[in-house]
Amino acid sequence: MKKVIFLLFGLMLAASIQATDTIRLNMQAFMEEFPQDSAGKWVNTYSADQPSLDFEEFRFAHMTNAMQAQGTDENGMQYWDGFTLCTNGDDIDYGFAGSSTSWPEHQWGCMAGGGLDSTGLLVKGAPYLVAYWGYNYEAEGVHSLQVDWNDGLTHRPLGIWVCNHPWAYYGIQHDDGFAHSFADNGAQFNLIIHGMDEEAKEAGMPIVHHLAHFHNDDLEISTQWQWVDLSSLGQVNAIYFTMESSDVSGVLGMNTAAFFCLGGMEILEHVDEIPRPSGLVADPLDENNVKVTWHQVSDAAYYRLYVDSVLVDSTTATSYIFSNLHTYTSYRFFVQAVSAYRESSDWGYVSARTKDLTPPTPPTNVQVTEVTMYKIVLSWDAGADNIAVDKYVVYVNGKRYSRPKYTSVSITGLDPATTYQIELETLDTSGNASERVVLQASTHSNTTDILQPATNTPKTIYTLSGQPVTTTPVGQVHIVQSGHTTSKQIKQ
Repeated sequence: MKKVIFLLFGLMLAASIQATDTIRLNMQAFMEEFPQDSAGKWVNTYSADQPSLDFEEFRFAHMTNAMQAQGTDENGMQYWDGFTLCTNGDDIDYGFAGSSTSWPEHQWGCMAGGGLDSTGLLVKGAPYLVAYWGYNYEAEGVHSLQVDWNDGLTHRPLGIWVCNHPWAYYGIQHDDGFAHSFADNGAQFNLIIHGMDEEAKEAGMPIVHHLAHFHNDDLEISTQWQWVDLSSLGQVNAIYFTMESSDVSGVLGMNTAAFFCLGGMEILEHVDEIPRPSGLVADPLDENNVKVTWHQVSDAAYYRLYVDSVLVDSTTATSYIFSNLHTYTSYRFFVQAVSAYRESSDWGYVSARTKDLTPPTPPTNVQVTEVTMYKIVLSWDAGADNIAVDKYVVYVNGKRYSRPKYTSVSITGLDPATTYQIELETLDTSGNASERVVLQASTHSNTTDILQPATNTPKTIYTLSGQPVTTTPVGQVHIVQSGHTTSKQIKQ
């Protein structure tokens, strides 16, 4: 890598912000267009007839996905996502006794107790936006929490006022039936703000704001409006929000309620600047090189190239191979256009991880540690890898049997007096596989591994591993022993 020039990230905003007017979100001026019900929420919250809330220069998405066209699901349940306008200001905890059953009818509150006036002061009864992230309906270029500029021009966001929503706040304080309380260092609930270019692609590096963070054995979570600086996004055509929580569960995603409140937003009026490079695509070539390409900027004389905010080179082309990178490591790549007059654009941004092409070593010292009529148990010494071993794969007679994380496996459901070919390989975190270790192992041909009952004793049922049971589920293979007769059966 060529000589690097270290620069503070805060000084790397591309073009200098020219003196211009600030455009502020003014919800109060539009209250007649968004009437409230007795709960203090917009009456059309559950209606898909109005796909957005428009406040002159700002357009906030509301139930824009086609899957949500009716505002009800197949079971007739009402739902909504995106933004809705509220004046409720309720900060009461409705998640009593670890239950969320009372939250749906009380989801219009705000931990600050109200919205903000034009000077940023808290006012009871002032409007604010409640945002719900419909993460199941996210699609490229269309986001449930998207904010567009109604004039169709680029603008430089200055910042937003955000506050915790009561459902998320109290779920983090204590269990609410879905969410778990934060009690371990590293637990966090984040709001992520993304910029979008004219092609609806990511523009600028996303900004992460902690709504809650447990560290140094203490939970940091605010009940007040907080200002989040967005100026590092640069000039963008739109922004959108996503959320993340350390409290997740498999395919269901976040357990923490995906709500936050927005009390205000400021952007600068459009200013003609040299456009940022767009259409960035990163292609990891191998373990140490990543090729990044982008669209030509008409006013650019050349481009500056950065890795994780460090200037590494410049080029007049619209592609560049970043080299001498670490194996299987994530990097952020930035490209900045520079005009013949030395005007600099905002940064184009893309992230990528270098490849890991090195396979792990196979398991060693593979041994058969237990054999019965229906089971073979193996153990082995761990394989090694240049990055990390992820798991092992066991094959029985050419078919994959299991993917254990640890260095042993119990192969069950086998036939008595049968020889099996067993293969074992190591997988690393990149999916690279080692060479396979191959061995032969045979099950027992008699019933000495199961205690023999006396003649005329009642029927006894065992699992395939030889453990006595009283019943087995339908469809499960088990062993039935009656006197000296033993058979393997499937319960119908």
